[in-house]
Amino acid sequence: MKLLLASLGLALALTAAPVSAQRFVCRGTTNSPYPQFVSTYHDHQRVAPGARGLSDQFTSFSAVFDDADDDDGDGQPDLRLNPEYVVYELRGLAPGRNGNFDEPPVSIDRPNKWYASPGLVPLVEAIQGVTNRRLDDSYSGAGTVWNRGHLAMSDHAQRISPEAGCNTHVFWNASPQAADLNQGPWLHLENYSAAASNKYRSIWVIAGPIFDPATPKLTIGDPGELKVEIPDAFFKILIHESPSGIDTLAFIFEQPNALDADGKPVPTQIWVNCNRASQVGHVYDHRPNLVTIREIERRSGLQFFPGHPDREALLGKRPRKLWPIETRFWDSGTPCGGQRSHP
Repeated sequence: MKLLLASLGLALALTAAPVSAQRFVCRGTTNSPYPQFVSTYHDHQRVAPGARGLSDQFTSFSAVFDDADDDDGDGQPDLRLNPEYVVYELRGLAPGRNGNFDEPPVSIDRPNKWYASPGLVPLVEAIQGVTNRRLDDSYSGAGTVWNRGHLAMSDHAQRISPEAGCNTHVFWNASPQAADLNQGPWLHLENYSAAASNKYRSIWVIAGPIFDPATPKLTIGDPGELKVEIPDAFFKILIHESPSGIDTLAFIFEQPNALDADGKPVPTQIWVNCNRASQVGHVYDHRPNLVTIREIERRSGLQFFPGHPDREALLGKRPRKLWPIETRFWDSGTPCGGQRSHP
């Protein structure tokens, strides 16, 4: 309780007065200059799903990374170079004196090249026929089409500390995500998640890629570089626990992709980028993306709520609407498309 009160006091101090965001530089080094894991009062692992792969912990999230197992059941090892999932507890902020639940006034200066991950080196070194083993270089040149899509948002992490925000820029936490999906509806749902944590004091977020066995396996990465598989979809699960029980929201965002005339993989769906949303009058509505956790489990191969007595009920729940999150709980700074609401 003392830690919780201290954290809320810190959040209050951070949001009490409207000040210009302070720049915090993350770039300029191959490896992170900050400790990967610093113990906090966050319990990221509490709702972690069951999965096979390499696991690691960071200050702001935990992750499992796909290893060279047989993902598609054809008897051959597969290496997607994607996380299986990330999971984290997102603690809410306290309101400032103006009543706003604004994010900490820190601007993370993102690294051009993401940090190397020593825990992934043995996996990468075992891949044959590769001369350039930096995952970052596989994304180079593809960034206008495929972003290094954060699964644990940097802004969520910097609620803990700027250093924790910097350390989200690792490939334990990224999949190739279509630029306008990443910078559009996915970003708005991240804003919503932050607002929900402010209202409920704490939520858990589980996010990850989905690969459908029936679709062609497309990758980014030029000859000599690591081949990173492009997901067919992404999932996100929000979990709120209260004395009355567990409430969940589960989403799937499809990301269909195919080869263009030049033989390059491109997304075949169009999304509205946050930078254009207000110009074209677009309103983000995530209700069509709501699914059951059972559907995510089926398509991802993960096991959610293992051993939980209410597992079947939690898997089968299909919400028809989002949790009602009033405007005052949203960050008033730069929300996606200026939208501090949801239908």
